[in-house]
Amino acid sequence: MGDLTAYLNKRVMIVEDSPSMRQDLVNILKSLGFTNIKEMPDGKAAWDELRAEAQYGTPYDLIFSDINMPIMNGLVLLKQLRTLETYKKIPIFMVSTENEKDVIIRAIIDGATDYIIKPYESKVVVEKMLARLK
Repeated sequence: MGDLTAYLNKRVMIVEDSPSMRQDLVNILKSLGFTNIKEMPDGKAAWDELRAEAQYGTPYDLIFSDINMPIMNGLVLLKQLRTLETYKKIPIFMVSTENEKDVIIRAIIDGATDYIIKPYESKVVVEKMLARLK
């Protein structure tokens, strides 16, 4: 299992159109000790911020993204991020109500680090992070 200590001060982005789901994930991360969390309401807003920060040399280190969002969905965001050298290898967790195998497989093929199905318990988020973060 991994150790989250190395990530606690890293830059984290949560991309989620539902304010309550976004807050739930923020609360889980804060309870683990994460301190630098940015929230975005859709994939396009996230893409603009992530791309700009990469250009400024201050990229995000960990991303959680919903799939079904207005303007730009999470799978499009994921694919675009994986085309940028800065974001090729950083952990990107997809968090969605989509539980069909083909959607999950597509997300993994497109570069998702892992997939968390909503609704979830905080222990599932923590277990997946511990398993994937090195």
